[in-house]
Order: sequence, then C-alpha cells, then structure tokens
Amino acid sequence: MRTIHLAETDSTNSYAARLLHLEIPEEGTVIMADFQKAGRGQRGSGWESESGKNLIISYILYPNFLKIADQFALNQAIALAVTEFIRKMIPAETYIKWPNDVITDGQKIAGILVENSIRGNQITHSIIGMGININQTNFEMYSPQATSLKMVAQRDFDLKKCLSELNSSVEKWYSVLRLSNFKKLNEEYSNSLFRNGKRSEFESKGQKFWGTIKGVNAEGKLQITDDEGNTSLFMNKEVSFIF
Repeated sequence: MRTIHLAETDSTNSYAARLLHLEIPEEGTVIMADFQKAGRGQRGSGWESESGKNLIISYILYPNFLKIADQFALNQAIALAVTEFIRKMIPAETYIKWPNDVITDGQKIAGILVENSIRGNQITHSIIGMGININQTNFEMYSPQATSLKMVAQRDFDLKKCLSELNSSVEKWYSVLRLSNFKKLNEEYSNSLFRNGKRSEFESKGQKFWGTIKGVNAEGKLQITDDEGNTSLFMNKEVSFIF
C-alpha cells in the first residue's frame, strides 16, 4: 500500500478528500499523520490524540462493486479489521461498540469514520478514517476513560509495525467484502459486537430501559428487544448504553 506520511494536517479524511479532487490515488492509499488539528469523529465529534503517539490514518478505497443498499457491510469489514488488529497486539477483551468505536476492557481504544461518495446508484470512492490509541497514556476528553495498547500491555509499540499489521487486517476483511460474503461479515460482526445478546440498560429520548441487542439490520441500525419482547431499530445517536 502507498503511504503518505504527514507531520501535521487538519484531518486525514479531509486531506484524502482534497487528494481525490487532484488525482485518482491507487486503492489502499494510506494517509498517516503524526498530528491532526481538527480530527473528526462520527457526526462532528472530535478526536483527541497526542502528536506521534497513535495511528491517525485514512484509507482511500473504491468499493464500486457494492450496491448502495449493502454499504454498511463496508463498515462491518473495517470494524472487524480494526478489532482483529487490536486483538493481535494485546491479550484483552476487545469488542465493536456500535456504531463506530472499538473498546478494550470496556474502554475506548479506537474510532472509525467511513465517508462514502455516491453518484447515481454507485459508490465512487470511500474514505476510511481511523484513530487507534497506541502509545498515548493520558486522555482528558473521554468519559468513560479511554485506553491504548501501551496502557494495556505496559510497553511501547512501533507505529510502523502497527500500521503494517493493520494493513494486513484491512486487506483480509476487504477481500471478504469483495467476495460479497455478507453472511460471514454479519456473523463475525455480531460475534464481536459489545453486549450482543446480553441484557443491558439503555437510554433513548431521555428514557431509560432494559433490553437485549439482537445485532444490526442491513442498514446498520441497532436492533434491541426490550423486556416486553418489543424490538426497536435505532440509528446512531438515538440510543446509548448506561454503564
């Protein structure tokens, strides 16, 4: 994979978008920054990262083989790749916290932002942003507290080696997506989904309730069945866990 390494940028996703206006980068091009001044999370949230401590990257992909109705499968593939990478690096309980975070031992360790460009009925390109906490040990913005590979393993990690391992996982799960193996993606995603199948407490529209996650639908909406047996679908920001 081609890697563009930047000392500083506003955000790697924004840099990737500008690059796509100028050229057609090869698929799998990675934009990596030591520091980003305006890191973006899902729906405008920020991303905290010390300079040179973490993997702050964006991939440029061309999943034009995907139907628009199946685009959430791309999110699943990327989330599985990040989760697999973290599990390879540290011996800790690691899960996908719907819709776009990865958590280790109940604490946030990675965030994912997938931005698809659609023309007509086709995805022309995708920018996959990731922030993965590697060597940072102090987090001020997050509640509950975030964690990192170093905090779990009590040692430093080589960022270049980490990127190489992550690339391997991304290539693996993107290949599964290319084969349109949606069944495997959905099964593995469900198996890695935080609190899937376990009774948990949630909050939606200011109301607390108990329910059980039953996976996600094809659009990526979270399916929760409450204690009365009623199943509801939730989009991002419509429901939250109560820890």
